[in-house]
Amino acid sequence: TSGIFETVLVVGVNYTSPGQNQYAYKLEGFDKDWNYVGNTNTVSYTNLDPGEYTFHVKASNNDGVWNDEGTSIKIIVRPPFWRTYYAYILYSLLITGAVLYFRYRSIEKLKREFALEQIKNQAELQRKEAERVHELDLLKLKFLTNLSHEFRTPISLILGPTETLLSQPKNKDSFGQLQMIKRNAKRLLNLVNQLLDFRKMEEHELKLQATEGELVSFVKDVCDSFKDLSERKKIDFVFRSTIDQLYTSFDHDKIERILFNVLSNAFKFTVEGGKINLELETTENASDPSNVWVSMKVTDTGIGIPEDKKEKIFERFFQNSTSASILNQGSGIGLSITKEFVKMHGGTIEVQSEVEKGTTFKINLPFTSLPAPKINGKVPASKEMDEGIELTNIEETDGLKPATSTTEMPSILLVEDNEDFRFYLKDNLRLHYKIFEASDGKEGWQKALAHHPQLIVSDISMPNMDGIELTKKIKADKRTSHIPILLLTALTGEEDQLKGLDTGANDYITKPFNFEVLNAKIRNLLLLNSTLKNAYSKQIKVLTPEVKIESDDEKLLNTIMLYLEENLTNPELSVEELSKHVGMSRSSLYNKILDITGQTPVEFIRSYKLDKAAVLLEKSDMNIAQIAYSVGFSTPNYFAKSFKVKFNMLPSEYVNKMRKGENNKSAEVS
Repeated sequence: TSGIFETVLVVGVNYTSPGQNQYAYKLEGFDKDWNYVGNTNTVSYTNLDPGEYTFHVKASNNDGVWNDEGTSIKIIVRPPFWRTYYAYILYSLLITGAVLYFRYRSIEKLKREFALEQIKNQAELQRKEAERVHELDLLKLKFLTNLSHEFRTPISLILGPTETLLSQPKNKDSFGQLQMIKRNAKRLLNLVNQLLDFRKMEEHELKLQATEGELVSFVKDVCDSFKDLSERKKIDFVFRSTIDQLYTSFDHDKIERILFNVLSNAFKFTVEGGKINLELETTENASDPSNVWVSMKVTDTGIGIPEDKKEKIFERFFQNSTSASILNQGSGIGLSITKEFVKMHGGTIEVQSEVEKGTTFKINLPFTSLPAPKINGKVPASKEMDEGIELTNIEETDGLKPATSTTEMPSILLVEDNEDFRFYLKDNLRLHYKIFEASDGKEGWQKALAHHPQLIVSDISMPNMDGIELTKKIKADKRTSHIPILLLTALTGEEDQLKGLDTGANDYITKPFNFEVLNAKIRNLLLLNSTLKNAYSKQIKVLTPEVKIESDDEKLLNTIMLYLEENLTNPELSVEELSKHVGMSRSSLYNKILDITGQTPVEFIRSYKLDKAAVLLEKSDMNIAQIAYSVGFSTPNYFAKSFKVKFNMLPSEYVNKMRKGENNKSAEVS
């Protein structure tokens, strides 16, 4: 049987009185003892475990006689399917499968997580590597930029003395060598500028700085700078233009660099005895004649460019792989920067070339024709050049002519960390100015307080304290705020120049520079300061309370005059008391008043009192002695002497003069 509920029917064989039959049974393997159940002939078992059993049964007749042998049968209880071996095997397989499946899932999950982690780590490593490479690139560019800035000072020391020697009476033997020095120094300067522009290109900081000027003469001037090179290499170099002049707005520096790079390549790759032409042509816009396209075509008979290299020459750092050493010169960024400059002007650059025959670069640029200003019947080559001419031809005023003694010379403080450059400046300025020197901003600040120079010429990049910080410090201090500052900078960007001007600097000049331009800027600033000083001294009158205070100098003068008014009758009034009142040292006050008014503090106080006395002599009824005491003079005699020195007449003569003037006015009225 396979059930779990078993019923056994037992029938005795005594048929005489079957109802009197008695029964007993025992299920071997389940029951321990016999079960006597009387005449009940059915036996039921439930929930028998699967297995083999032996069912024993015995019976008695109606007389109570038992058949001890009885009978027995074997009963096999089969388990249900879910308890069979096959089921257990299936269960084992299912459990094993489930364990393996979940194990597989967990392993796959771990693999996915590991893979994702690997991807993240790889991405992070790539990001860090990219950042590291970018930082290295920035460091390289910064290093090159700083190196380029450092180059500008020695280049200035090469160009400056060379131009000075070239301006002197010419020596045929040395003139050519000096021209070669100047040309190569400018070439080095161009390479330095290219490095600076390359960084600006990388950081998208390049900007067009257009100014008005005459384009044709400007291009011709650039061509003239190659004249010496063409003669030395025996190259026939010709400039042609279909127009005489074109006054327009353009970036002088970038146009010069475009031409310089293209012409430099032409001369570099053209062998001795070759030809180079620069042709300038214009094409007018039919709808708007003021808008013109200018074509600059540079043609040479050089070695040419292979067809597959034409487009690559404008890529950064491209250099031809040919073994010819002439092609391996340069940094590989010149034409790349040239193309960028052309694009900034809204133009195009094309190249046509045949190997061993030559190359043609065609640069097309759009310009707007402007009316040309007339200066002495000529059109200036550029606004910058015109300004330079005006600066260098300024007539020296009485206060700025070469002095006969150092005490009469205007004083200049030179703040420059490069000893050679400082010596160069001092050597060229010492004939006209009294020079003080400082090697950094910190020393410059101390020298400014000690000497109160009439002008400070300072470099920007210096140790301890740079030029920007020095300028801020000088302009923020009332003891030195009046001193004009001229900054020397190797930084060519507008932002850097504006940063210097925003701190209060009066002017700037970039290295390298023409010394005559520097000298002219110095004269301009000293002349302006002298003019302002004269204006202040003329405006200082006793009865001018309506004057509005605007500058620090005016505030200081107003404070001084109010103090003098309050202490007008005090004959013991001294410069020490005045300096304490305004919060300055005696020496600082002395230099400040001298710079503003041209008078010493004692002279200024005396002049103020005498001006007040003149008003009292004219309008009051007091006698001369009373007026002398009222304006703080200790004796009338000293008052009279001082009055005569200032007004060139005695107080009594002044009173008579004023009265005669009033009488004449009265007579005219009557």
